[in-house]
Amino acid sequence: MPKYQSDVATGKKAVPQPFDASVLTVAVDLTLPSVALAANDLLELLDIPPNVQLVAVDVVAPQLDSNAAPTLAFSLGVINAAGTDLATVYDTGLKPGVGASGSVATANSAALAFANRDSVRKLGLKVTTAAATSATAGKQVLALVRMRY
Repeated sequence: MPKYQSDVATGKKAVPQPFDASVLTVAVDLTLPSVALAANDLLELLDIPPNVQLVAVDVVAPQLDSNAAPTLAFSLGVINAAGTDLATVYDTGLKPGVGASGSVATANSAALAFANRDSVRKLGLKVTTAAATSATAGKQVLALVRMRY
């Protein structure tokens, strides 16, 4: 299962860090590969520092599955130490990029806010169901990660 990383995850792009109780929104861009995403592929977004609480994550995408009944779905969670799967799942069934104009999928379950915050967490998306008719090649996906200290 391949893992694709954002520029934030690889350290090429810096993002602000939360320092107080106000909610900070961090924009994370990810360019999808030229091949179709497959079930179990991982998209690594960014590291969440210790003591930082996730509030919500919006995944904004252009059309990613051009089938009349799109099936592409993701889970959001913390990537395990080996980088091979999600160790903790915060939300499932996320379907960004539905329809010709694309769409937004929002993860805002209580699991985000009450997750363990003792250490750095690698936030990522896992493909749980591949696209019926993939339209992902080379497209940009934007994750708006809202967090607070």
